[in-house]
Amino acid sequence: MLRVFIFSALLLLFSVATVGGQQAPDNSSEVKKSYATYDALFEDFQAQREVLLTKMDRLRERENVKPEELKSVEDEMKTLDEKYGDALEAYIVGHPDAKDLMPARFELTVTFSRIDGKLEQSITVADEFIKSHSDSELIGDVYFIKAQTLFRLPGRESDALKALDTFIKEYPDRQDADPARMMRIRTLLFMNRVADARQSLGVLVKSDRVKEDKQAKEYLQNQLDNIDWVGRDLPAFAAPDLKGEVHKADNFTGKPTLIFVWDSNSSACLGELSFIQEAYRQFSEKMNFLSVSVNESKPALEQWLDKNPEAVKFPTVWFDRDAENTLVKKLDVSLIPFLVLVDASGKIYRYDVRSDDMLRYASKLTGE
Repeated sequence: MLRVFIFSALLLLFSVATVGGQQAPDNSSEVKKSYATYDALFEDFQAQREVLLTKMDRLRERENVKPEELKSVEDEMKTLDEKYGDALEAYIVGHPDAKDLMPARFELTVTFSRIDGKLEQSITVADEFIKSHSDSELIGDVYFIKAQTLFRLPGRESDALKALDTFIKEYPDRQDADPARMMRIRTLLFMNRVADARQSLGVLVKSDRVKEDKQAKEYLQNQLDNIDWVGRDLPAFAAPDLKGEVHKADNFTGKPTLIFVWDSNSSACLGELSFIQEAYRQFSEKMNFLSVSVNESKPALEQWLDKNPEAVKFPTVWFDRDAENTLVKKLDVSLIPFLVLVDASGKIYRYDVRSDDMLRYASKLTGE
């Protein structure tokens, strides 16, 4: 019986998992276990994984579980993934003529695709699987994993586009074909092929299956509307920050700008803050940053910032979200958190940016 961990190879419609990994620990002092068969290897790690899953379930059932407790188990799962990958790799190298190399290679492809430091190896293993097991029932999954992994690698956009086109051509009706189409559009945007991305989205919006899916059509139309903002001038505005310094649209030319619209009472916004903070850490010397608060009142915002002085290290302006003719209204912000990237000439580069795309775009804008 074919037994594999399919951790997160397949994605939900219109979403892309970007699960990060960590550097593999130094296990040089450990005595690494050897396995006679893939089944034995699988059963060993499956048992370990089930222990961690049970541990996680019990933590989530508790009313006052601490975030660091959950993170500790998540880290244990990541470490288990790394050890599993090491064991699979050792098994494949040590058993070149084994009859069960197909599931082992598949598992290695999936597992490496989950670990940031192993993405290139995942692609290599995927190519070996495609070469050696072209008749496998899992071949479509491997093509998708390869394309998804290439998509995650900055600098490999052309290769990702080719892999996505191959997958979509070969498997146009699979459940993961639409996520692949959305990845393809995001790849085109990473390549700054905005017109091609717009055209591809337009084709999807008009496709028969989308016409029959109201939710999908609404989502895609919204993405199409977002692309229409690209290339427009940042709307004119003038607003004082919390220290009284007035900020105007003209002040943000010469360097790219990140505008973050948020509310300190929104958990989603606070979750986004870590991405913004990382962008500021990496790019503050080459980018402008503007925090735009729509808290229920300016005093409420000031009180929150007083309690969290390290949260936002760049200028913050406050707008009444219901007031007319503000930057928030001019940008047609309806949902928060909301990110806009503006290029050095003052034109909108990307509108309503995904947080997991933002750092990649910021790197492109600043030439990093």
